[in-house]
Amino acid sequence: MNPKVIKAAGVGAKRLLSNKYIRIILLILVILLFFRGRIRKMIRERKERQFDNNETQDVNQIAQQYRSASNPRGVSWMIDFDGTDEDAIDKLAYQSKKNFSSIADAYRQKFGETLTDRMRAELDTDDFQSWHNIIT
Repeated sequence: MNPKVIKAAGVGAKRLLSNKYIRIILLILVILLFFRGRIRKMIRERKERQFDNNETQDVNQIAQQYRSASNPRGVSWMIDFDGTDEDAIDKLAYQSKKNFSSIADAYRQKFGETLTDRMRAELDTDDFQSWHNIIT
């Protein structure tokens, strides 16, 4: 490489890193990288505490809410083409954590398919694994 280019790159990097705002942003990014697992855990625990108050909801109502989240328009033949409300499914996972088996039974009886299969079809692999970790 050309020595002038290397020197110019070094000067530019030094000038960039001398800016205090850039250093603060880099520090925040490094902190987020190291503590992202703990941050996710704190967010999950906060959501769990928030939804522990909704334990008394009817299992049929929660099963219907799962169906509504996976088929927002309500047209049954469009369920595989319709969008998915991942935020609603995430909230429902926390609500159904304690009595998932009864909710899954209600869903299977009402819609003729298992709730786990529907969530596997609606969510990508990482979201499905996260949902499964929440309910178990």
